[in-house]
Amino acid sequence: MTDYLELAKLADQILSVAEEDPEKLLGILDDLNPDIRKELINSDFLNAYQVFYYFFRTEPKEIIEDRLLLEPATSAFSEKGILIYEYDILEIFFKISGCTPEIYISDGDTIYKRLTGKDAYKEMLDYLDKGDFL
Repeated sequence: MTDYLELAKLADQILSVAEEDPEKLLGILDDLNPDIRKELINSDFLNAYQVFYYFFRTEPKEIIEDRLLLEPATSAFSEKGILIYEYDILEIFFKISGCTPEIYISDGDTIYKRLTGKDAYKEMLDYLDKGDFL
């Protein structure tokens, strides 16, 4: 495990070089030692948007981006995850389970769909477009 202060210094350097460009940040994270990358992703040195972009490698809808920017990365590792979108009566959450990104769709009582992996966000959009849950 990397010393907290060293990890903070590394995060500052990375974010300075990335200049708020998610593609630059993605390239830097991809080049890191996997253990250090995992520590950064599991820390609050990154925000949830940066972690979302790292896993899904796509820009989310603007309202989702706005919500993720306000959350620390560790929120995605909580049991429930982060509420990223509301669609009709449904709530869409983003979370990380272990090292796997997940999107799930719920009405608060029932989970209608649980999608995992790098294509989960795109699959969620397709699922909502089809309207199979209604």
